[in-house]
Amino acid sequence: MRTLPDSLAKTARAVLLGTSLTLAGGTVFAGAQPVAAASTADAQAVYNQFRKYVSNPASQAQARKYLMNHISKAGSWYGTVMTLQLENVQKAGLERFSEKLYSDSVQKALWDAQINNDMTYTEILKRVKAPAVRKLMEEIWDKGYKLETSEGMYYPVMHYEGFKAFKPYVSKDIAAYIDIMATESNKPSTFDAGIVITWDELIGRAANMSDFVQDYPKSNRTAAIRNELSYTVPLVLLGSDNTPAYDYDTNALDPELRRAYDHAQTKGTGDNKVLNILVKLVTLLNTFGNQKTPEVEAYLDQVVKQYTEL
Repeated sequence: MRTLPDSLAKTARAVLLGTSLTLAGGTVFAGAQPVAAASTADAQAVYNQFRKYVSNPASQAQARKYLMNHISKAGSWYGTVMTLQLENVQKAGLERFSEKLYSDSVQKALWDAQINNDMTYTEILKRVKAPAVRKLMEEIWDKGYKLETSEGMYYPVMHYEGFKAFKPYVSKDIAAYIDIMATESNKPSTFDAGIVITWDELIGRAANMSDFVQDYPKSNRTAAIRNELSYTVPLVLLGSDNTPAYDYDTNALDPELRRAYDHAQTKGTGDNKVLNILVKLVTLLNTFGNQKTPEVEAYLDQVVKQYTEL
């Protein structure tokens, strides 16, 4: 069943998004209201100092540390703006920073240390002996990234769990966005072309994303969640290369996935679009004996196209 309870989803839908502000890069934020007049000067001072750091790629780590130490003084409006700007900067710098890890010497040092995705930052530092590589690991952490490995390659990714420290100081939509992104960042749904979480959890993630898009249509991060949906919904319906929803030889639906489809509907689907897709799909599957017949395939293609061509 979906991870977000119906009661919380309905509460989220009651939130009205207010004023808007153009951020660096031309994006628009809609959400929290400005801070009270009594604290406006302090909030503005925090924001001004943060902007000095975040505007310079060389001080990205300093911008993150400054925000962690001062966001509580800024109020939710400025807090939200600064959190989104920090994310923008981290995402923009990720590819550039990744190049530092791709050298043969760094990759070999991490391989020799037998670093894996389950290790904490502290464990990684204990294992890595080369001073230059240790410094690079520290930089990863300070800039707000984390280390991952797949198919024999090490690379940095966004560490959204670190953004949870900002949740008490941002608008409700951005707090919900942080939770969604941290869930995937902490435990990716796929690894080496296989689905590595349960079907129930995968459906729950898709349902939560669908709720977000419907609850916060004007949020600055609705487009980002739509993008996540364009990846997650096809997984729910078709599986992945190494974890197919339907057997390649018989076209039979994975029995565990069918069980998950049924379980997702046990407490009702409400107006959640993803869960209502499953209602229609299950009706077809009942008619055609859980086989991917031309009729079932046509429906799957129709839905996937709706999400991947947004």
